[in-house]
Parts: sequence; structure tokens; C-alpha cells
Amino acid sequence: MTYEHWSAITATIDSCHWENPPSQAPSTLFVGHFIVVFSYVVDGNPYCGEFYSSHAWEKGMDLMILYNPQNLGESIACDESQSEAALEWIFGLLEWIDLS
Repeated sequence: MTYEHWSAITATIDSCHWENPPSQAPSTLFVGHFIVVFSYVVDGNPYCGEFYSSHAWEKGMDLMILYNPQNLGESIACDESQSEAALEWIFGLLEWIDLS
């Protein structure tokens, strides 16, 4: 799925709570995660969404999300620390390829 035609908007963190892994997890490599719930307003109408994060988010904190202008209740948020780490890895790989 591409998000190039989606619109950016500021959302607010409504809650953040820890969820443990399922008790039937196949190994100890499975760890829990935070479930972060956020809300946003488009054309005066409230919407909400959620995402998983490796770290806690403070209630009331603002973050940028993307929402689908064709379906205003459809949105996506990205955990900034995870996206930054992914970009660093990609840039490192590209640098390594150029040096090879």
C-alpha cells in the first residue's frame, strides 16, 4: 500500500499501555509492546487509531500521522525511533554498497 496521496495531520496520544506477549509464544524472543491510541479531527469530525511501539508515549503528546482522504477513519502512525533506526540501516547499507 502506498501513502503518497494521504494527508498529514497532527494527532494526540490518548493512551498508552503495555501488552505482554501471548502465553503460548513459541520462544522467549517474543516480548510485549505498548499499544498507543491516538485521536485526530478532520473537518470537525473526531477519529482515532492505534499503533504498536517499543517504548511508552506520554498521554497528550502530539505526533504527525497520515490519514486517507478517501476514508477519513483510516490512518497510519509511525514510531519515529523505529523509522529513524530503519533509515540509518538503509543508508548504512547503501554506503557499504558504494564502498564495495
